[in-house]
Amino acid sequence: MNDEAEPTDGPSQRTSNPTLADRVTASMASLSEAERRAARALLARYPTTGMETVALFAERAKVSAPTILRFVAKLGFAGYADFRRALREEMEAQAEYPLTRPHADGTSTAFAAFTRSLVTTVENSLAMVSQADMERLTDLLIDERREIFLLGGDFTDPAARHLEFHLRKMRSRVRLFSQSLPRRADELADIRKRDVVILFDIRRYQLDTIRTAEIAKERGAVVALFTDRWMSDVAQVADIVIRAQVDLPSPWDSLIGLIALVETLALSIDARQWPIGRSRFEAIEQVRSKLIP
Repeated sequence: MNDEAEPTDGPSQRTSNPTLADRVTASMASLSEAERRAARALLARYPTTGMETVALFAERAKVSAPTILRFVAKLGFAGYADFRRALREEMEAQAEYPLTRPHADGTSTAFAAFTRSLVTTVENSLAMVSQADMERLTDLLIDERREIFLLGGDFTDPAARHLEFHLRKMRSRVRLFSQSLPRRADELADIRKRDVVILFDIRRYQLDTIRTAEIAKERGAVVALFTDRWMSDVAQVADIVIRAQVDLPSPWDSLIGLIALVETLALSIDARQWPIGRSRFEAIEQVRSKLIP
């Protein structure tokens, strides 16, 4: 599968139902320690763990079966069957693509609604990100002892390249993974422990992206993921997961939420790195003036 542009399941996160991942995250403060272990186990392998039996879910979370049932009840479900049914509906939403969704009617009303949804998508994406995750990722990216590797998919490649542009202006040792898998194997072999691998993967998730993340993790890299609210399977190995809203009132998914998060991260990096990065930027401009009259 690939992560080509996808359709919407509603105009915005504000007007559509939150995902179970959203509900789990929001409920953390009200959960017992055992229930939080269940929540973390679910999010670590979302939604796969929730599709398993109660016994297997409990085994993965290292809690009792009654704890799983109490956790599910606190999420608002009458029973485990209702919980699994909601997960199945989310998995069906993940599989949507332009052929399964109606196209815009072309009226001024439809376009006005779409324009408003673009603003809401950015707002929702920024609201979904944890400031602690942004700060942690910033700390990693300004550490020049670490080499940075980035990978986008068929649709998300522009977001990965946009982040790469900002990073290479402020520091050295920033690389985009090749889309050619044999060449990417060579690049993955260069990864050292504590390097940073950043991947972009949204619904119709790409298997090669997931495998790239797994290999990078095996080699000791720190893995960061930019994904959608349903979460790529890369989340199972990622150290940092940053989610964006991608669904709009359109047959196609949008990069606007991801780009807003990349811009926010770039600003955070610039604010921290500028005292050091300024000399690099000046050197780049001097070279540029000689190369491009």
